[in-house]
Amino acid sequence: MAINIKNERTVDAVKRLAESYGVSYTAAIEMAAEAALKTPGLSEQDRIMEQASGILNEYRAHMNGAVLDEQALYTEDGLYA
Repeated sequence: MAINIKNERTVDAVKRLAESYGVSYTAAIEMAAEAALKTPGLSEQDRIMEQASGILNEYRAHMNGAVLDEQALYTEDGLYA
């Protein structure tokens, strides 16, 4: 089975990995793949929290540092409209 890698950064990384471990390109790719598979991925809850955090950060950036609390929602006439 053949894999043809056309990404220069990937080819360079495989060459550097192979040279540093003194192994073939195939062995270097296998080492990297096995290491990646052993690395735990994010759980669904972690992905949701990451997404929510990103949305919150975008909102904070949009607010230009303004801090809102419940008092900011009301005027002397009641709920701000």
